[in-house]
Amino acid sequence: SSEPRVRWITRDQAAQLIQAAQSTAIRPHLPAFIRLALNTGCRKGELLNLEWSRVDESRRLFLLEARHTKQRKRRTVPLNDDALQALEQLRTWQAQYLPGTPWVFGWREGCRITTFKTGFTSALKRASIDDFRIHDLRHTFASWLVMQGESLYVVKDLLGHASVTQTEIYAHLAPNQMHDAVQRLLPF
Repeated sequence: SSEPRVRWITRDQAAQLIQAAQSTAIRPHLPAFIRLALNTGCRKGELLNLEWSRVDESRRLFLLEARHTKQRKRRTVPLNDDALQALEQLRTWQAQYLPGTPWVFGWREGCRITTFKTGFTSALKRASIDDFRIHDLRHTFASWLVMQGESLYVVKDLLGHASVTQTEIYAHLAPNQMHDAVQRLLPF
């Protein structure tokens, strides 16, 4: 079987993409979605099905119930500052335009966003990023962590992979890890 594709973008490209999504947006949903995807590694459906009742800003996490995940396993998703800021933008917009919506990506009465196809495609065009899909935001999250030296086991748990075998598609991004590991052995 052929290797699964790992397409990721740089931090600069990510910033350009968010900027491109913001520049024409009347609502904060697409830029917030991109920021959340890049900072949590969640799948599109995991984010778009998210309800506010499962978001805990004080503990800096949200909960994905088994029925929301591909592996049918509950998972907590830790939130960094940028992810919390993206959620805050959605809360602020909703407080004004859609108070009381249960959905993080609620955008009009009784509705949540189910796709970003056109908005995402045009943001990519404006940011001059080719051959990039929404799911590649997840690959980007994982790739950044591995390149920063994070263990594949931590990345596996963050992505909600059932086994580290799935996460090994990112291993080639950390060529120095084994070298660094043996260097850490103390001399006799």
